[in-house]
Amino acid sequence: MLIFLKQLNQSFTKYLSWIVIATAVLALLLPNLFLWAAGITTYTLQFIMFTMGLTMKPADFSEVLRRPWQVFLVVIAQYVFMPLSALALSTLFDLPTEIALGLLLVGSVPGGTSSNVIAYLANGNLPLSIGSTSVSTLLSPLLTPLILSLYGGAYLDINFWTMFQSIIQVVLLPVLLGLVISHFLGRHTEKAERILPSFSSIAVLLVLAGTVSVNQQNLLSTGLVIFFVVWLHNLSGYGISYLICKLLKRDIPTTRTIAIEVGLQNTGLAANLGLAHFTPATALAAAAGTIVHTLFGTVYANLCRRRDQKDSSQHSTVRPVKVQS
Repeated sequence: MLIFLKQLNQSFTKYLSWIVIATAVLALLLPNLFLWAAGITTYTLQFIMFTMGLTMKPADFSEVLRRPWQVFLVVIAQYVFMPLSALALSTLFDLPTEIALGLLLVGSVPGGTSSNVIAYLANGNLPLSIGSTSVSTLLSPLLTPLILSLYGGAYLDINFWTMFQSIIQVVLLPVLLGLVISHFLGRHTEKAERILPSFSSIAVLLVLAGTVSVNQQNLLSTGLVIFFVVWLHNLSGYGISYLICKLLKRDIPTTRTIAIEVGLQNTGLAANLGLAHFTPATALAAAAGTIVHTLFGTVYANLCRRRDQKDSSQHSTVRPVKVQS
């Protein structure tokens, strides 16, 4: 059974982008099959956060202690630049109020749980990825509602404390519970850690399917526009990261990781907040973001690996020239 689940987890990683697209298309064509998933989004996301805490180790925070400024750089870019990018794009494309607020939601949440997988596939700095995701997630109960209160008031009246309590319940408490169980029952949970990513991936797909199903009409009417705007928002995260890393002369693995961490948001959390506190239309950008972030992130990771393979083959074919005296 464990071998089967391990193979299943490898298949999820390998075909992640195609599975996400297939799930979205199925939910779009047959929304009634997945409407129930929208009703359990909170519990689904709590499970995802719980598995995240369960797989965390003290070593995951080593990068935070060794190079705290790099993690700080990711957090600043996530919580300062990405919300401003969302506001700029909403104004540029004159998005409807609820959709604009949804894009701001995507820009105000922490790094996505899939960013660690994408960073691994891209031959990035995995400790930095895990450390950045962990820190930004732990800070989200404070920073996400604060950003929404500051900027989201232009669209709707947003209560900071209601949002704060919601994120505490959905994100922080499940993560801390996972950490506690991992600390005291680590020996018993080690085997489960091999298969947890599979269950977490299924949970992410349920969030996506539920969000798409309740937004079928909105997606059909504004699909191309929202996908394009979300892609530009995603791309802006990659762009600002590359610019900063070039100025700071960071190495390639670190640059890739920072770009992925800033560009990929926790769209599951954004969808949950949109459905729980606002309207289904507010979760539209999160639904599109799950597809766009995963698809573009996987493509980006594949391009990175191909470049590394090309560079490796070029170096291996170079032979030293023997100079005759």
